Order: sequence, then C-alpha cells, then structure tokens
Amino acid sequence: MLLGVVRRLASVVILLFGVLAVVFILGQRAPGNPGRQLLGLNAPQDAVDALNHKLGVDRSLWTQFWSYIGNILHGDLGRSYSSSEPVNGLIWDRFDATAWLLVAGLALSLILSITLATLAARYRGTWIDTTIRLFTVTSIAVPTFWSGLLLVLLVALPTGWFPVGGFGTTTADHFRSIVLPAVTLAIATAPIQVRVLRANLLESLGSGYVEAAASRGVPRRRLLTRHALPNAAVPAIAVVSIQAGYLLFGAVIVENTFRLPGLGSGLVTAITQRDYPMINGITLLFAVLVISFSLIGDALSAIVDPRVRVS
Repeated sequence: MLLGVVRRLASVVILLFGVLAVVFILGQRAPGNPGRQLLGLNAPQDAVDALNHKLGVDRSLWTQFWSYIGNILHGDLGRSYSSSEPVNGLIWDRFDATAWLLVAGLALSLILSITLATLAARYRGTWIDTTIRLFTVTSIAVPTFWSGLLLVLLVALPTGWFPVGGFGTTTADHFRSIVLPAVTLAIATAPIQVRVLRANLLESLGSGYVEAAASRGVPRRRLLTRHALPNAAVPAIAVVSIQAGYLLFGAVIVENTFRLPGLGSGLVTAITQRDYPMINGITLLFAVLVISFSLIGDALSAIVDPRVRVS
C-alpha cells in the first residue's frame, strides 16, 4: 500500500513538471513583447530592452525555463503584464468567487444526481425513469452558457430574487449571487453522474446479495439505499472526481455569463490582453486542482471500498 502511494505521488510530480513545461513553452511561443506590453507602444526601445533584460526574457530558453521552475517552487508566478501587480495576489483576489462557485455547483450536482439516479433505479421502466433519462439527454445537449441565459431570463429577471451578475460584498450577497451560476454548473455536470449512478444501481440491485436480502423480506427502499447505493458509489466517485475537474472549465463560461469576478473570467480577460503571466498562473492552478480532485477521488474510493485499497 505504501509503495502504491509513493508511485502515485511520483506520477503526480512528473505530471506537474510536464504541465509546467507545457505552460512555459506556450508562453514562450505566444506573440508579443513583455517589455513593450508593460511600458506601452510609445515607450522608447532602450527602456523596453532594459525591462526585458530585467525580466530575463532576453536570456536563453533553457535558462529561462529553469528560472521559471525555480520561481514556481518559491511561489512566485511573476507579474501581470497589464497591471504590473504580482500574479499571486491577482489570483488570490479572484479565488474566492471561484471557490464559492465550485463548492456550490458540486454540492448541487451531487444532490441532483443522487436523487434522480435513485428515483430512476427504483421506478425503472416507468414514466419517472423515462422523464429522468430524457432530462439527462437534453441537459447534455444544451450548451452551458445557454442554460445560464435561460435562468437569467426565466428566473432572475421576472422574480428579482437573484442578481443578474456580480458577486456582492457581504456573505448574504455571495449566497444570492452564486445560486444561479451553481445551478447552471449542476445542470451541466449532473446528467453524466445520473447515467453512471443509475446503471450501477441497477447492476447492484440485480446482484446475488441484494436478491438474498430481498428474499428475507427487506423492503425495496432499504435495498436501494442501504445495499445497492454504497456498492454503486465507487464508480460514481471516479466520475465525480473527473466532473469536478470539468467544473473548473465550466466556471470559465459560467463566470463570464454571470459576470462573476473569478478565475474563469480573469482567464478570459488575460487572454484578451495577452497577459501571459496571468494566463500561465491560472492555467497552472487549474492543473493542480484537477490533479488534486483525482487524488481525492482515489482516496475516497479506497475508503468506501476496501478492495480498492488493497489493489
């Protein structure tokens, strides 16, 4: 078991190094002059050259790469080309809104998927099951930004309960501002989870130990929640960990739809401004979060199912 953990950590280190290399190469291949972007189009060339030398972008590619790795290991993501402020601080200022969105979106997605999958498995072949399956197919086909716009038009504007955009300043404002974006993310991610969990629930219900429990007179509702659901959870956890990573990229669309000042909208702004240090910093953070979600999913699978822990 210890050897397996060491191997997994080693693979994570190698993967992160690969992400760093890809991010660095993309930043180097991107068009634009850092000194010119920071000083402006009217700055004298001598000043631009001096700033490029200070930033180290006139050094060899190999030297720049190891300097970049060293800065990352010391927690330094560089300075933004557009504002000249440290990227670390800019990312931290935007992390709060994204964290709210991810936590709320994942929570709603789990509640929705577990509820719908359980109902579909319990009432298999009925109109309830058909309706839920139709919902999953429709939700997969609908673009995320369109779902967000529909919620704005059908819920936010007619009722006035939720703001159309922004994040507010108080905790109450945060709650109101995050509801519709979280629902949008949940609608986008729940259908896959519903389909996987429903299939695993039906497989568990047809297994021998569930049939044995049913022969002893155990009610079907208890069979579903106490016997089938825990055994169907392991494959679902793997899917949820992957979907959690997808939430990060869905946040890019949702944050721009609802004008949330998070990492997703910051990434789009940085792309339009060719602010490569900011682009690289957010991309690297997203990669670390995706890998972390995968590790958490593996750990939860091992906790729920001892067979996974042994393997």
